[in-house]
Amino acid sequence: MPALILKMQQFLLVATRVGCILFFLPIWDSRLIPVQIRVFSILVISLALTPVVAGTLPPFPETWLAGVGLVLRELLLGLSLGMVVRFIFSGVQMAGDFLGIQMGFGMVNLIDPNSGVHTTVMGDIMLLVATLLFLAADGHHLVLAVLAQSFGEVPVGGAGLMPGGLFNILVPLGHLMYQMMVKLVAPVILILFLTQIAMGLVARTVPQVQVMILAFPLTIALGLVFLSLSLMLIGPYVVGQFSWMQHPLTQVLKAWHG
Repeated sequence: MPALILKMQQFLLVATRVGCILFFLPIWDSRLIPVQIRVFSILVISLALTPVVAGTLPPFPETWLAGVGLVLRELLLGLSLGMVVRFIFSGVQMAGDFLGIQMGFGMVNLIDPNSGVHTTVMGDIMLLVATLLFLAADGHHLVLAVLAQSFGEVPVGGAGLMPGGLFNILVPLGHLMYQMMVKLVAPVILILFLTQIAMGLVARTVPQVQVMILAFPLTIALGLVFLSLSLMLIGPYVVGQFSWMQHPLTQVLKAWHG
């Protein structure tokens, strides 16, 4: 009986970290995924990791105050790891939103059921493409590997609520969103800019042409065509960002390790 209680306590400690980390990661935190699937995946991953990391687990908290401190620390750890992954997905979605506004989809804002905020059609499309590339590039395997590595690098319930050097790692990563936004859609934006200039010249030279009526379908068509052509370059670039993601994730773990 005591051995069974010990196993259950170890399982609860592992499930706390797994749940806190997956809660902040893209795909797992999506509202489109049923709660039952998310809970079941946390339980299955925790059950698989418990015998592997049992030797690194601390004793189970004896008081509720110690338990609250442990959960809060695990939430902050999950937030810091999830922000690294979310920077890349946010950069891709920002690129789609910016492109959608330039193409004329800005007036067709939607309520994204995933985030509950207004997004554009192109933003949702780019986010779905990034999700497919993330899964195709085994990004989920990388996240699970970092999750397993975290138990050895950062003991559960360790000292300190948050390392001071963590901000020095996460804050510089903020420029990654804007860098990705520019690199992903710069060619298409250039084509649309030249199209607007051409429409302006047509309006000045041939006033009889209804430029406003002609510009909307032409801008959308050119945007979609050149976006389709640039996907051959966007795909490898985004996959490369997902491969590079392992470096900042490891840095975050080292910061928590001290």
